[in-house]
Amino acid sequence: YWYKNGNLFPDLLTIFIPVDISDQTNGCLQILPGSHKCGRIDHFPVAGQNQCDIERGKQIIERHPIKHVEMDPGDALIFHSNVIHTSAPNNSPNRRWALLYSYNLKSNDPVFKHHHPNYTPLEKVPNSAIKECRNYIDFTGKDFLDPSVDKTVKADKGQ
Repeated sequence: YWYKNGNLFPDLLTIFIPVDISDQTNGCLQILPGSHKCGRIDHFPVAGQNQCDIERGKQIIERHPIKHVEMDPGDALIFHSNVIHTSAPNNSPNRRWALLYSYNLKSNDPVFKHHHPNYTPLEKVPNSAIKECRNYIDFTGKDFLDPSVDKTVKADKGQ
């Protein structure tokens, strides 16, 4: 689904790090190992998420069965941007928080602006910079998610 964000190539990866125990009881991450080799899979918006083409997904599952990725807090799973993945609803009383970091190549900068940042070279600052910062509340010039501008976002403006 990164194609919908203007990335021309599947040169991205995600690092999934659970903050809480993530297992089948609370709807852990599920992947289709090897599915990244199947090429581009179209995705469609469903309930605020992106869902892969159902018929193609069924065919891929026959060759790349679902793996439930049960993890402890602090574990990490690194996966290619084309790996088909999902999670089940968390119907348990247990929290299922996770951190997801996605990385893109500089050469794969999105071809249009959206809610993910474009490539910006990092400027190295001294370690003391964090203590010297005094801007805690001024968000001038900071972009936030705006569905009226960002074509990759679907939102009900009445909410």
